[in-house]
Formats: sequence, structure tokens, C-alpha cells
Amino acid sequence: MVWALAAIGCILLAIRFRGFRLTLLAIVGLLVVAIAAYAVHQKSDTESSKHLVRADQLVFTDMRLGPGDYGSYTLTGRVRNNSPYTVFEVKAKVHVLDCNDQSDCDVVGDEEVWDMAPLVPPGEVRDINTTVYFGNGTQVRGHFEWNYKITEIRARR
Repeated sequence: MVWALAAIGCILLAIRFRGFRLTLLAIVGLLVVAIAAYAVHQKSDTESSKHLVRADQLVFTDMRLGPGDYGSYTLTGRVRNNSPYTVFEVKAKVHVLDCNDQSDCDVVGDEEVWDMAPLVPPGEVRDINTTVYFGNGTQVRGHFEWNYKITEIRARR
């Protein structure tokens, strides 16, 4: 309500006083430029954070995917960060496979996992424990198998 009254007051002042119009225009212009500069800076930071650590610099061990609560799966394991940077986000594509006795497999579920690993400082190890939802229809009739592929790693200096 206060914002609406302030906006109406600014409109009335802009109609009545030319100097106020120019000041208001300058303030709005500076705000637009500041917001645009912030957005460009954030995008640049996001993109540069994706190129600091390679997938081969993270070592995943004891990775397991098992049933969780309410039709979900639980992904557990450990990750070691062998890079000089702190990893704060790991994105992976996880596939659930339905395989027969001849090792012919069909993908019955795939999901992008954004928070696969916790914050991992350089040279340290952290446990992984995250929930993966594949949605309806993830039913394995033969032999259950699964795999994953790291698709994105974000880190900071």
C-alpha cells in the first residue's frame, strides 16, 4: 500500500515538475544499469565456476543406489576432491536399467541429480547421501542395474 502511494506521488510530482522528471529518469536509468551489470557479473561467475574442476579430479567410491521412501531411491557413496578448488555443486545423470539374463538392458528411469555431492574442500572427502525421484513407471522386471555420469561441476577459488 505504501509503495502504491509513493508511486502515485512520484507520478504527480513528475507531471508537475520537470526537474523531478529528469532526476527520476536518472535514478531509474542507474538502477536498470546496476541490475543489468549485476546479472552479467552473476552469469560470468556461474560460467567460470563450471570450468575450474574436471570430472576426473573427483573420485567417487562405494556408490550405491537403493530403494528409499515413497517410491524414491537413495544414492550414497563418498567423493574425494583432488582439485585445488572447493566444489560446491555436482550435477549427474542417473539411469536405472532393467536387464535380462543376456545383459541386454533397457533404461526404465533417468533423472538429473543437482545436489549429488555436498561442499567438498580441496583434498578432502565427503559422504554422499541424496534422494533421487524417477517418477512413475520405474519398474524393474529383470535384473536391476544403474549407472551415472557427471554432467556439471561447480567450484570456487
